[in-house]
Amino acid sequence: MKFRGLLWYFTAIVLFLLIGVSHVTSKSNVCLPLTEEEKIEKLLKKVGLLQGSFIRNGESHTAEEAEKHLRYKLKEAKNSFFAPDPKEWTAKLFIEKIASKSFLSGTPYQIKFVDGKETKSADWLSAELKKIEFCL
Repeated sequence: MKFRGLLWYFTAIVLFLLIGVSHVTSKSNVCLPLTEEEKIEKLLKKVGLLQGSFIRNGESHTAEEAEKHLRYKLKEAKNSFFAPDPKEWTAKLFIEKIASKSFLSGTPYQIKFVDGKETKSADWLSAELKKIEFCL
């Protein structure tokens, strides 16, 4: 009888541990390393979901328009004779060369949030990149 009680006790502990471990692993936010291309894609999607407007050369644009414009600039830059090889593009290079200022005027892009605050797109995107890299 004593053996049966111990067997039940150990079975209960094992089940508890298995359920606990599976619960923790299913709820944990697994953060896998991303390629630079995946980081750039995440940044572009963040621009497209931005709660505010994207200001380019003094004109306000929607988040969707901004994402589309940055995708276009990136595509053109990757096909440019002067640009680095497409495999060498990094998320930081994307922010610096594509998403921070107008190629034509050199004017920095701004982001105006719904609360009225404004920031340079390069600053906001750099902060978002850190969140992506640190799985925040």
